[in-house]
Amino acid sequence: MSIEPVSIEVIAGDGLILRGYEWPTRGAPVVLLHDHDDDLDAWHDLDGELATNGFRVINLELRGHGLSDGDANRNTVLSDTQALLKEVKNVWGPVGLCTYGDVAAALCFLDSFCAPTVQIAISPLPSTDKQLDVTQRPDTAYLVISGTGDKKITEQARIVFDSLGRNKLWASVASDQQGPELLQKHRHLIGDMTLFLQRYLVPAHLEWQKTALEQVISETGPQDSKIKK
Repeated sequence: MSIEPVSIEVIAGDGLILRGYEWPTRGAPVVLLHDHDDDLDAWHDLDGELATNGFRVINLELRGHGLSDGDANRNTVLSDTQALLKEVKNVWGPVGLCTYGDVAAALCFLDSFCAPTVQIAISPLPSTDKQLDVTQRPDTAYLVISGTGDKKITEQARIVFDSLGRNKLWASVASDQQGPELLQKHRHLIGDMTLFLQRYLVPAHLEWQKTALEQVISETGPQDSKIKK
């Protein structure tokens, strides 16, 4: 049975509304964020494919893009994403984050308190040619994907990769394509992403569900016993 997306609205830290779609499965949440000057359609069918594989996919548009409110502002991407991930984690548990381009590189600076359990960066483009001063997050598993047809872009992606924590994996393919177009051209990369999410995100999500259920039982148990008496 196919899963149909539903329209959603997320309130950013300053009250502005970000809009997008959610695939309401019962699986681990995965947030997709497009790059500057794009919109959520840039992901093509990746959102639906991840949802088919059991993930609760949340595909949002940055402020000032698509149907989201406000003006496009590169300086608010970090704070907007932190607010978004904090909200998703509070409701749905450990979260995966998938981005590309400039946004992918920028979001390596997320604070630990709202960091995703899994972060996938496709063709990340840092604004510098020097190693990034990234906050080390030992609990985050990173997957960096890049086409190797463009030497400059490959070098920039390696800068991001080398700046990350120890729990990371590099995946590349001989291609001039980058970002979502790379995934469309080389579909096996979507399978690699799915396996990575299943390996590192799903166990954390199942453990969160178990803990949440135990908490509910412990809180409702005494009340139930009183009612029965």
